[in-house]
Amino acid sequence: MDIYSGLLLVKLKNGDISSFEAIYKSHYRRIFHFSLQYLQDEEACFNIIQDVFSSLWDNRTKLADDTNLNAWLYTVTKNKCLKHIRNLKTEKRHLENLREQRMILNFEALNSLDTSSITFDEIEKIIRNTLSNLPQRCRIAFEMSRFEDKKYSEIAVEMQISQKTVETYVSSALKIFRIALKDYLPLMIFLFN
Repeated sequence: MDIYSGLLLVKLKNGDISSFEAIYKSHYRRIFHFSLQYLQDEEACFNIIQDVFSSLWDNRTKLADDTNLNAWLYTVTKNKCLKHIRNLKTEKRHLENLREQRMILNFEALNSLDTSSITFDEIEKIIRNTLSNLPQRCRIAFEMSRFEDKKYSEIAVEMQISQKTVETYVSSALKIFRIALKDYLPLMIFLFN
């Protein structure tokens, strides 16, 4: 370790902010590019670098007098990158498990659906009854959205109401339809998309 690095380390250990800033400025770019080689994600690298330097400041009093700062910073960066990669793998596995569980549930729901006993006249009757029981403006907004394929902004202009009100009407109607058609949902996907 050269004299300058040794002096910076001593000052850092004593809580000198200017020595911390000097270390940060001299190492930040190299450590950032080091982590970027492995993570290929600038935002994650920025976060890791902030963690590395926070860790340096938090642990400054525990550093040995002959600590090689360069080696310490790269080691901490490497460990944080490895942890980030492990977390990504875990997250990916979790998302894959969720997708797999959703597919299993969809399969079971579809498999148990008895299409032979479903009469589409019955579904049509439920839709007509549900529509007629909706409040008038809610029904109009819903019909424009689902049956006329209009955007919320277009409906808002036509009905002379806010777009937020249109969203509320359509959302309320969908909740009512989901309850009314709960036994037929796999066949009614078009209504709820």
